[in-house]
Amino acid sequence: MKQLINLMRQHRFYAAVTILGTAMTLAFVMIIVMIYHFRTANLEPEVFRTRAMYDAGAQVSRPDGTNNWGYHGLSRRAFEALYDSLPGVDAVLWHGGLAKAVCSLPASSDRRSVFVRAVSANWFEHFRCDFVAGRPFTQSEYDAGRAAFERSADEWRVSQSRQDGVVRRFVVVSERLARQLFGSSTAAVGSQMQMDFEPVQVVGVVSDVSSIFQVAYADVWEPFTLLHEDSRPADPVYDLLGNRYAVLRLGPDAGVADIRTEVGRRLDRLNGSGLEYVLRDLRLYTHTEYTFFRGSDLDARLVYALLLLVLMVVPAVGMSGLVHAQMQSRMSEIAIRKAYGATNADIIGQLFRESLCTTLLGGVLGYLLSCLLLFAGSTWLLGAGGVQQADAVVSGDLLLRPWLFFAVLVACLLFNVFSTLLPVWMAVKRNISYILVGGE
Repeated sequence: MKQLINLMRQHRFYAAVTILGTAMTLAFVMIIVMIYHFRTANLEPEVFRTRAMYDAGAQVSRPDGTNNWGYHGLSRRAFEALYDSLPGVDAVLWHGGLAKAVCSLPASSDRRSVFVRAVSANWFEHFRCDFVAGRPFTQSEYDAGRAAFERSADEWRVSQSRQDGVVRRFVVVSERLARQLFGSSTAAVGSQMQMDFEPVQVVGVVSDVSSIFQVAYADVWEPFTLLHEDSRPADPVYDLLGNRYAVLRLGPDAGVADIRTEVGRRLDRLNGSGLEYVLRDLRLYTHTEYTFFRGSDLDARLVYALLLLVLMVVPAVGMSGLVHAQMQSRMSEIAIRKAYGATNADIIGQLFRESLCTTLLGGVLGYLLSCLLLFAGSTWLLGAGGVQQADAVVSGDLLLRPWLFFAVLVACLLFNVFSTLLPVWMAVKRNISYILVGGE
């Protein structure tokens, strides 16, 4: 370590370039690793990502391919035909996608635009949202949504809540929205607010969910019954299309291919039941497929592996030229060590350890830089995908994870091998007698 410190003092420019070059390289490498990890690992509230499959909708057309409707969710009939009692699936959830709504306090002109997700009754049993106040809506509160609207002769949907003053709309809100409207989470529970000018009652408040969680994210979670799918007009298209998007939690031994095969078999049976319209191109994805390159044949793992390889190898090639130049200035030292009995392995080990210490310094700096860049640019780095553009909050507990430090160490080792092994090997293979007589 003393020799390394002296060398860094003697060659400050080389040390600075090596540390900063390593830091910049590893910063970009770690950003790629973090993005992939944040999007695919089992993190709260999406704690079963590796066992999840998502239905992203289907198309409807006549059997001859005409009258094609674009991608939509499924109706209750189609949903139950495809996903009820599916072998290998531990739980079936569904949601109505992400929509925008306007929230305000009663008799207040301060209106806020929020993201709302209509969810099934068992949603919070499987998505581990942290309730800071209150609770999820109960089954009776979930069922009350069916009575929130009724058909009318002159209007398709008439709010019963507005007519008789009885609140039949119960919601869970984010901590941020609770503070904005009510001042605190505890004050929000049991209070009423207006959502799209309809009265709703808050029954629970959860910690803010980052939009990097594409399926779990929302500002307001409401019972799926409030979408009032039973009031859709009688129509052969609405017999298949609706608002339901499935979330399947697979069992430990379930295979993705087996699930797709069974769903495909059920789809063929549904389409062969004599309906006027048929379902086509059902999009059923694993979590990784749903998150990256949805709808394409690209393998996200291969793409990210190639990207990491390019980010590691290309700078390492440039850095190896700098290391080679540095080795030329130390050829006399290497020759003298060999003359006193040091083996090639001894010298390579020493030089490799010296370089590794410098690389580790750059790695720590690169990790801190990657955290800063990811935190500052989280919206455009992580706020894409199925979720509409929103603030993608990256909290400290996501950035300070033990495996990330291990990833930094591995990246440093690989970068050190790529950048130093060849120059050091070329240096120790030189003839020591030629060097000692001044032939270097």
